[in-house]
Amino acid sequence: MVPLNVSATWTRILSVTAGASTAAGAPGPGTRLRGKQAGEQGHGPWLGLIDFAGVKRTEREVLLPWLEKRAEPLLLVRNLLLAKPLEDDVFIELTPRALSAMPEGWRDAPRPILILAPAGRSGAARRRQYLDALSRLRIPLASGGSELWAVREFDLELWVAAAQLSNAEELARFRRALDPSQARLFDLQLPALEAALLDDVVGAREDESAVALDVEALASLYPARHPLAVYSAVERAHNRRRSDEEKTQYSARTLEARLSARGYPEVVGNCTPEFAQKAAAVAPMLDGELQRLFEASELLGQP
Repeated sequence: MVPLNVSATWTRILSVTAGASTAAGAPGPGTRLRGKQAGEQGHGPWLGLIDFAGVKRTEREVLLPWLEKRAEPLLLVRNLLLAKPLEDDVFIELTPRALSAMPEGWRDAPRPILILAPAGRSGAARRRQYLDALSRLRIPLASGGSELWAVREFDLELWVAAAQLSNAEELARFRRALDPSQARLFDLQLPALEAALLDDVVGAREDESAVALDVEALASLYPARHPLAVYSAVERAHNRRRSDEEKTQYSARTLEARLSARGYPEVVGNCTPEFAQKAAAVAPMLDGELQRLFEASELLGQP
């Protein structure tokens, strides 16, 4: 087991059940765009790849039973099928439960792929590995580098805490260490914590970051485009305004393009009156926001 700081873990549990998000990045199948869940775009569930490359052995030992017995069935009803956790190599192998639950013909065509990476445990080098592996795969599910894949980061430490607290002995030990006046509240908050963690993984409780707001606006302008394609365009537009240290490198593609000299230098045009008029129907925007959204629309490849 992994030692838990009772005070810090309890404070984090309360913040999460009060609304704090435990995952961020690309939209997931639970993200609502234009009043509909992103999972309703296309046919069938999304594929979830959990990256364990930066996870310690003791953490894996705690997480794997919890994922198999508790988390995976609950993610399945949230429209996310899981592959076996990634380790050193990026290799897609569906879990037995995913194989039995997937719709007929589901893996015979490209599907949206959401890579779930532990926040703070991976960097640009790991994302280049995602890009290389998914580009080389020749299975229909990944379509030799399907554009409909992205990275969403999650709070690994809180996952570990939730996994340990699903064990009866660990739960009793943790509860005894709490102030007795907090025990009843803890009993009520623990199920809410697990639901929040899984909702955050699929994007059902996305925070209102600038990227998320731009994704919502651009999706309203181009409702036929998949949320991951929209997110890719928005992320690249935001990256242009960040320092090299702050760039998120959406799915490593921006970095890969720079390294291979494909698509660089990029030509950035000014927002046209036609686009400004179209965007005004979505929401009032400042000039900087309008320009950023225009660039994202150009990257999306829409007229």
